Amino acid sequence: MSDAVRQDLFALPEGSEFSSRYVILRKIPPENESSFLEQILVSSLDVPAISQGHEISGSVVDPILYNAIEDGDIGFFTGRGFLRVVLSEKANHNTVIVTERCDNRCLFCSQPPKDWDDDWLLIQAAMALAAFNTTSLVGISGGEPLLYRDRFVNFLDIIAEHTPQTPLHILSNGRAFSDAAFTQKIADRCQSLSLTFGIPLYSAIGAHHDILVGEKGAFGETLKGLINAGNSGIPIELRYIPTKLNMYDVEATFSLASRCLSNLSQFSIMNLEPTGWAKKNWNALYVEPESYADELVRVIEMAERSCLPVYLFNYPLCHLPEELRPYAVKSISDWKNYYPEECQGCSLRQQCGGYFVSSRGLLHQNARKFI
Repeated sequence: MSDAVRQDLFALPEGSEFSSRYVILRKIPPENESSFLEQILVSSLDVPAISQGHEISGSVVDPILYNAIEDGDIGFFTGRGFLRVVLSEKANHNTVIVTERCDNRCLFCSQPPKDWDDDWLLIQAAMALAAFNTTSLVGISGGEPLLYRDRFVNFLDIIAEHTPQTPLHILSNGRAFSDAAFTQKIADRCQSLSLTFGIPLYSAIGAHHDILVGEKGAFGETLKGLINAGNSGIPIELRYIPTKLNMYDVEATFSLASRCLSNLSQFSIMNLEPTGWAKKNWNALYVEPESYADELVRVIEMAERSCLPVYLFNYPLCHLPEELRPYAVKSISDWKNYYPEECQGCSLRQQCGGYFVSSRGLLHQNARKFI
């Protein structure tokens, strides 16, 4: 069993048969039919008889799942005997995947891409967001969400019609924004929706960026896309993951961004997550934060002069020098976040973001307790 802060994946009771789809999870029998998704009743005991008029499509008896959700959370049946709670009022951050396709092949991809058409995920995700109807930020991830171009625009239009108050943070490689006409379509949707795009630029050296994303010429398209998006008024969070290849490029990349790009909300530097292809390439990629800490200090000094905020994501505080700790964000989603035993009793525990569950057993995991 995972020791993550919050469990999100549940094995269905033997005999449960549900096809792959999003559903609304109900702890109380609903009186009305949902306009967006089927509704599933979750019970901690044997499911009581459902009176006529209650609009449910099935039921699950699971006391652990029952205690883990709020009425109205959104689940996804994987089709392999599991239910994943995708959107939850109990989560510290919610994310939905709208495609598993991508036109990059990043060496550290956390969600290795598939090659088949899966635009049905866009439709299902739109219905899930409409049903969840939250005012809290929701992440949109992939794959590459913008790969479907006009179908993604239609996805945003569904959100604008049914849940315009839901702010979205969309992870993208930014290459689609090299198309000025498409960029303008997204910019137009920013007028009715709160949208921010998290786009990585892994180096100011084009060859380094292209090697890390596994696609020759990607740097040029990404940079052009960042320029088009910023000039069109699309809010951008610029992202950077230090590796052995690019850890000394971070200052030049920040300088390029602060001087040449517009409409940036922040520069996010992220410790590598040991999952997906990153695990396979770990020894070739991962570098301890101590190795480039001086570069981070200088970038933060540059940021203060340029008034562009810099934040450090996914870094345990014990792996950062003291002067960098105020810039570290508690960012790891609770379903993949944990604290090793060594963290118990640490005086910085409450401020620290902890570790990825997937980092268990890897060299960088060694916690250093502060007393």
